[in-house]
Amino acid sequence: MRFIVRVILGFVTILMAAGAGAQEPADGLPREGLVACWTFDDIRGARVGDGSGHGHEATVLGQFELASGVRGHSLRLDGSASYAAVPDAGDFDFSAATFSITAWANVYALNRGQQMIVAKNVYSANQREWGLMVDHDNQFRFYLQHGDWRTLGSKCVPKPGRWHHVAVTVDAGNARLYVDGRLEGKARLGPTVPHTAAPLTIGGVNDGGRLRQMWQGALDDVCLYGRALSQDQIRAVAKRETTPHEVPQTPEPYVLWTDGLLPASAEIPVLEGVRFSVIKPHEPQRDGGNWLLGVALAWHEGKLYASYGFNTGAENTASEQAHVRVSEDGGRTWGGIVTIDAGEGNRGVSHGVFLSHRDKLWAFHGAFYDDFQRTHTRAYVLDEATGQWRPKGVVIEEGFWPMQEPLKMQDGNWIMAGARVSFGYRHLAGHLPAVAISHGEDFTRWDLVVIPSHASVPANSIWGESTVLVDETRITNVSRWGRPLALASHSTDSGRTWAPAVATNLPMAASKPYCGTLSTGQNYLIGTTTADSGNRRSPLTIAVSRPGQKAFSRVFVIRHAVFPAGPGPSRVDASLCYPYAVEHDGQLYVGYAVKNYRTAELAVIPLEQLR
Repeated sequence: MRFIVRVILGFVTILMAAGAGAQEPADGLPREGLVACWTFDDIRGARVGDGSGHGHEATVLGQFELASGVRGHSLRLDGSASYAAVPDAGDFDFSAATFSITAWANVYALNRGQQMIVAKNVYSANQREWGLMVDHDNQFRFYLQHGDWRTLGSKCVPKPGRWHHVAVTVDAGNARLYVDGRLEGKARLGPTVPHTAAPLTIGGVNDGGRLRQMWQGALDDVCLYGRALSQDQIRAVAKRETTPHEVPQTPEPYVLWTDGLLPASAEIPVLEGVRFSVIKPHEPQRDGGNWLLGVALAWHEGKLYASYGFNTGAENTASEQAHVRVSEDGGRTWGGIVTIDAGEGNRGVSHGVFLSHRDKLWAFHGAFYDDFQRTHTRAYVLDEATGQWRPKGVVIEEGFWPMQEPLKMQDGNWIMAGARVSFGYRHLAGHLPAVAISHGEDFTRWDLVVIPSHASVPANSIWGESTVLVDETRITNVSRWGRPLALASHSTDSGRTWAPAVATNLPMAASKPYCGTLSTGQNYLIGTTTADSGNRRSPLTIAVSRPGQKAFSRVFVIRHAVFPAGPGPSRVDASLCYPYAVEHDGQLYVGYAVKNYRTAELAVIPLEQLR
């Protein structure tokens, strides 16, 4: 009898132990109400298993690494183009506003704007539910959508390289935020939450192709619950010894400017002897024009050609067209408007670049479908007998939009700088600087090379319109950033591989730049480079180097926004942007748009003024 009792008691003990293990397993994570959990220990290729057993597998996109985690592995993300995504599911319906989110977060850098831990949003599709992040003020914050964004923030600031356990519980709209097991805040956020088709994303948000709020650092044990966890449960999970990560150091700025402090707008000398003219005025009563941008210039057979993008509708829509005008007197007057390509159906064709080579004038133009989807490059050759343009079809795909004329490299190929736009390409992420490399002098065949960004430069902050400086052994790419600083990268193998793009020491408004090298041996950069413009696109400036030097050391104003002596718009808010330049007969011809006044202008600068 005692033996039977002992056996029964032993069996009960085993059952109790098994039951306890099911509730609180070795990983310490509560199991009751667990909807999904990604521990990054079950990862095959880019597929991450769901530890809840509900099959919500995540896919990691972009470059990532597995690093040491709170236990086992963690997912290390570059803060640029890497994140994980999980398709929407009924389990993620938290419309009753009762749920919990927990995660271990190790942020590597602060002061980078918002960095998302986990979210369920696609802002551009009006799919807004919730997000847990490190916010602009470097504090943890939870966002919940209930009519508008309701927020709950922490008091503490994370320490880069250290693991922090972050948890939010919502019980019928009443939210609590915990950091490392401590209650940091509580608030009434709202009794309901929208349930949309937005995917759940970890480490950032893919906002219809534009990556936002990208996490630089590591994440581990990201879990969702369909109930509100108790404070004791959260404390128990957060009570764990962790090992800090070594934080990557932010690189020194790339040196583009070498003459001390860049002057403010009012301190920069205005170039003298510049001749101005209007290439295309705003004439809505004649042509219905509602948008104009992206002047390109070329001297060919003694004539000056100027092209631009034109639209009677909104920017980057299928009604966009590529237009060109020709001047036989150096840009003083212009002939009639010729359409290079008016697009067809749902395809728009926009601004581009020229190449005059071996008695042919080529044009390469950005094109896209619908509302800025599946960007690509199309080529055209001028039929000089008729003045019309013969299409050569698509020559570069995968999102490339050219921004600078092709330049010949030491290896005999030509390099054309631009941007890789990812809208409409599901396998691409980020709008990064890029170059296209020709197959010799066959300008219908090009290889696309996308320039990566350094981890210190979030890919979602880049709109990679870029330009290059070419010398014998080194090519420098200068790119637009979201911040008012230029980005730069370099290649030493004729553009085939590139160092990651990093911030430079040259302030530059977030707009397309244009670089080149004059016959005097001076490099130049046209844009808005002043100490005080920020992202204001005025004045239009040109920075130049000393002859034979690489970095810029002087800067001049081409024109200010208010310019009553000029032939075009003279307004405080004039947006002087998207420049292009070509040297001819001792002068630099600079084309640019006054974007908000839908006008294209030309400035002709004597080279002696730039010495």
